[in-house]
Amino acid sequence: MDGEILAPARNLLAQTKEPGLPTSMTETDSKKSRRPEEGRRREEIIRELLTREGERLSQNVIKDLTRDLGVSRATAYRMIKTFRACGAVTAPMTRPVGRPKGARVLDATRELLIRDAIENFYLQPSRPKFSQLVREISKRCLKERLPAPNWRTIKARVHDIDIQTRTRRRSETE
Repeated sequence: MDGEILAPARNLLAQTKEPGLPTSMTETDSKKSRRPEEGRRREEIIRELLTREGERLSQNVIKDLTRDLGVSRATAYRMIKTFRACGAVTAPMTRPVGRPKGARVLDATRELLIRDAIENFYLQPSRPKFSQLVREISKRCLKERLPAPNWRTIKARVHDIDIQTRTRRRSETE
């Protein structure tokens, strides 16, 4: 029964002659199963290279490595760095892109300024609006000749404060 349902899809895939596209359902599955094999192959190549060449790698060695692995020079260096750090090579696709969640990139001065404004301006029974807090922080940053943080940064710092503390300090009802 399943064979009858999948037959049109198989025929369509079999007719496709474009390079890089799978020609059968099992070809796609076999590519997925080859990923761990590819990782092991890359790991072995890098292990052998570092054993043979030592710490310092010449540009020619890196060029050969990029050709053998089919990766860019930057990726090759990243793989070598990862291998030296933990003894394994992870595929670049498994690495998260961008900043880690929850990373703080503001300097300590602006962090302190934001914290002070939240504590002494925003968490008051008079309950100023969030937009007023943003303006207050911008004024304080201007006074200190610092670039003002984005409103999302300020919002994240406000939300870092426990909800019960915010409610108690601002005399809000949940």
